[in-house]
Amino acid sequence: MGPLFSVIIVGNILHNIIVSIFKFSSNIVMATYTISSQPFYDNINQCYKNIVIIDREPTGPLTQIVKSLHTPRLSPFDYPSPCCPVDRCIKAIYKVNNTSELMSPDDIPSLFGFLTQNGYTINTSLTTMMNESQVKMTNKLICFINL
Repeated sequence: MGPLFSVIIVGNILHNIIVSIFKFSSNIVMATYTISSQPFYDNINQCYKNIVIIDREPTGPLTQIVKSLHTPRLSPFDYPSPCCPVDRCIKAIYKVNNTSELMSPDDIPSLFGFLTQNGYTINTSLTTMMNESQVKMTNKLICFINL
């Protein structure tokens, strides 16, 4: 066994390790979340306002500013039905610097800063596709994000 044979063996081992890492990393599922805005009736201040929500419980640092919130009816005629279900428990996003106050669309720049600083990616291609689509979501779409 000469030095050339040892280099070939080491080269093959490194190649197999790289292929294994690539196969492993390509199997990792990236989480995609929907961030949107919806009307909310503030019982304390007796007013309607738009708040920022996420479609489900997130993973990662975003959990620090997301809390479950029971939403009151927006009108006396706002009842769920088989054709129009109403989810009264939502995942609300709170202000980055004040987690006792709900985030409004005016706070989106601080949300985007928080997301990018914490490893989330704003999926602009998916957001653009949905904004240009004829299919519209119930709540006003802000963006899709990935972790």
